[in-house]
Amino acid sequence: MKRIVKENFIVTLIAFGLVCVSCASSPKKEAVKSDPVMKVEDAKIDEVDKVVVVDWTDRTLGEISAPTWLKNMRRGNSDTFKELWGIEPRRVVKISMATGKTEATAQALSRAGFAYTQAAELSQKVIGRVGQGLNDMGQLEAVYLAASETKAEMSGLREEAGFYQKVRTTKADTKEQSEQYVYYTVFSMDKATWDDICKKYLMDLMGTEGLETSTQKKIGALFSEMKEDADKKEAAKQAEEEALYKAQIARLATETVKAKASAKEMDAQEAQTKEATQAALDLSDFLL
Repeated sequence: MKRIVKENFIVTLIAFGLVCVSCASSPKKEAVKSDPVMKVEDAKIDEVDKVVVVDWTDRTLGEISAPTWLKNMRRGNSDTFKELWGIEPRRVVKISMATGKTEATAQALSRAGFAYTQAAELSQKVIGRVGQGLNDMGQLEAVYLAASETKAEMSGLREEAGFYQKVRTTKADTKEQSEQYVYYTVFSMDKATWDDICKKYLMDLMGTEGLETSTQKKIGALFSEMKEDADKKEAAKQAEEEALYKAQIARLATETVKAKASAKEMDAQEAQTKEATQAALDLSDFLL
């Protein structure tokens, strides 16, 4: 069932599908480097919240709080991860993340939010690429809403690894401290599986009422690009995609989106998954 997202224009598609899969295997040992606690660096550090990682997976075994493979995965490049874990080069590797008050909660929400994360990735590309050629605000709005409410149905996944960070945040104004966990779950799938996910997502999107035939053709033309872009090789490519997306959202912000559904219409679990996933995305900018 499709739902329309909140009217703050951030693509927050929720696709609740708890993935129950096997535990992760261990990677080859990554070179250990001295790891000062991750924290916000700022000329006026006293005026911003301080975020530090106080614990993480395999800390006692010499693992660092933000390993290179995780940083690269967050930026869309899975080559380092594939090498460390011995993953076949043609398998597509994706990451999901979420926050929680306990490690177990964060892990469960990370798994549950995986389909949402992938749908957000696909819709970002659609809005950025297709919206670039749309001059009519109403048509861009239709693309935004359709892409936001179209779900990515995930199947054929294999859980490869999990990694947690225990994060302590100190408020700059009150000095109040709070702690939460960020859990990262890495999945892999056959290339054919990812191709099928892209195809179904785009087909569902093109079948949405309100999209003109010309726009549907532009959306359909993205199929090859999405297939080949399964694992981004350059951070610049992802940065360009995000910039295009933000430009389209800025255009939408000048008009009122006719969204009638609100967060209250989401069931409690969907709302929790969305909030936890978005919070992890925001935190990762500080931590990785």
